[in-house]
Amino acid sequence: MPDPSLTPAKPALPPVHDSPVFNGPGRTERFGVVLGIDLGCADSGMVVSREVRMPRASYVITNAARHVIRLAKSGEKIDGLVVWGSEADPTMHPEFREITGNLRDLRNKWFAKATLWLASDNPRVDEAVQRHAIAAYDKAVVRFDWGTAKTFAAMTGKKSTEFNNLCAHLGHLENLVLTLRLGRGDTDNTTDAEIKAWVKKAAELKPREVHLLNPESKSKKLKPVPKARLAEIAAEITEKVGVPAKLFAADTLLS
Repeated sequence: MPDPSLTPAKPALPPVHDSPVFNGPGRTERFGVVLGIDLGCADSGMVVSREVRMPRASYVITNAARHVIRLAKSGEKIDGLVVWGSEADPTMHPEFREITGNLRDLRNKWFAKATLWLASDNPRVDEAVQRHAIAAYDKAVVRFDWGTAKTFAAMTGKKSTEFNNLCAHLGHLENLVLTLRLGRGDTDNTTDAEIKAWVKKAAELKPREVHLLNPESKSKKLKPVPKARLAEIAAEITEKVGVPAKLFAADTLLS
């Protein structure tokens, strides 16, 4: 029997500290068991600058490695990594491309079968560098609640001319997943005309999937969509866009 003192010690797993940037791993309705990485978190304690309240790339990359390596070496299984933003869109991070490349390398090395997700409500697609980074994800889940420029302007407060620009850039993404949050409030995006316009635009964008959300709301101004109408919308999307329209109850990503 070898002398225990001569037996090499197993390398210690990297320590993982509590951080609002990292969530989980936990089970979600939409993505399975995932580790969430919040690039829009302003409370990490390690922000880029006074002006840019987003976690530093070095902080994200180092701690993501610690989390992923610990999970892999402890034998835990995850279905994916989800990059998102709680207070700012992840694509607005000044080092988004660098972070994305490192996360993809980590995934490839430690969880090759896991999906690398990007969740974006307001994607920065006007620059080629950002679009290239978005394309590095297996699936880019993008909010798309509008079928027309008029509805886009009413729901976002942006100029209606930005709608066509957004669509033009999204159409180049082969990993696109569209999220449609349905709601009957000050602006109703569930009318026959609006859904018809949405379906037409989605067919042009050619997403890989469509996620339909019908979130509950305590506001009297926002009425829920009846189940029968939901079924009609899902069937129309599936038939005319040619991809499955999946209905989810939870509005939040990591639940």
